[in-house]
Amino acid sequence: MKIFCDTNIIMEYIQQRRYSKQVEQALGYAEANDCILYISFGSFYTITYLVERYLKEEHLEKGARLEKLRTILNGVLDLFQFSVPSTKAMADGVNDEHFSDLEDSYQAHAALEQGCDMILTIDIKHYGHLNGKSSITVIDPITFVERFCQGR
Repeated sequence: MKIFCDTNIIMEYIQQRRYSKQVEQALGYAEANDCILYISFGSFYTITYLVERYLKEEHLEKGARLEKLRTILNGVLDLFQFSVPSTKAMADGVNDEHFSDLEDSYQAHAALEQGCDMILTIDIKHYGHLNGKSSITVIDPITFVERFCQGR
């Protein structure tokens, strides 16, 4: 199974937000079951920016902050592969009128082009129109855990 993870999934886990436990379970399931996890290059840039900002709020000295940032980003690189969308997929994202959030549109079109089976996201409402209308399932971490991780 190919699973595309929205940027918010990685940040949910890193910042130990509300659904971090379910994200951890979902990613653990994916890893244990030889699923391929994808993020976009754009996500990686955004994750770098957001994690650095998050670490600055911890008031770490610059060297310690950079070391922690690199450790986190290397963990992301170990777990995820990159979906590299074509110019056509990006153009489709720009022009997809089903999306009011173009960043989510880019993510969706990258996942579709990559042949992913699902998009794992906190923001189901941004992608909901894809369910049943495309080959991709949009799922949140709670539903993923209920569907795939219960009793395992």
